[in-house]
Amino acid sequence: MRVREATPEDAAAIITLFKAIYAETTFMLVEPGEWNPAVEDQARRIEQNAKSGSGMTVVAETDGTLVGAATGTRGGVKRNRHSAYLVMGVLEASTGRGVVRALLTALEAWARANGIHRLELTVQAHNHRAIALYEKCGFEREGLKRHSLKIDGTYVDEYYLSKLLAA
Repeated sequence: MRVREATPEDAAAIITLFKAIYAETTFMLVEPGEWNPAVEDQARRIEQNAKSGSGMTVVAETDGTLVGAATGTRGGVKRNRHSAYLVMGVLEASTGRGVVRALLTALEAWARANGIHRLELTVQAHNHRAIALYEKCGFEREGLKRHSLKIDGTYVDEYYLSKLLAA
């Protein structure tokens, strides 16, 4: 497995990857068919984030095929520019192989290089495997977002997790 910063040329593959992830799990925010960005828009977003320092997307690939991706987006105003919100997804067939840990490591390196002090994310409260992994990687639970999602007619709680990076 290789983890690297995404380039605009990865846009189509990232869209395909996330559509596959959304189709195989309910642990993501987006439902199948709900996210349909144009390849050009996705490419532009990757390029703008890299140029402005406002975010970074990293991808994990095995044998030239994307198996996971993650994006860190830093706060957009002075009071929260020290913080970045993380979103990631990994194909079910690649879980348990260190992909999430590798993506988190890459995003943490980007955050440190860009003066980001706080990483944050949300995770469904019943996703015990993901919670355990995030906690092993140094994230801590901050709070519970009650009924923050509605999946298949059922309200689902999410935990808010964060990791503070040393100065």
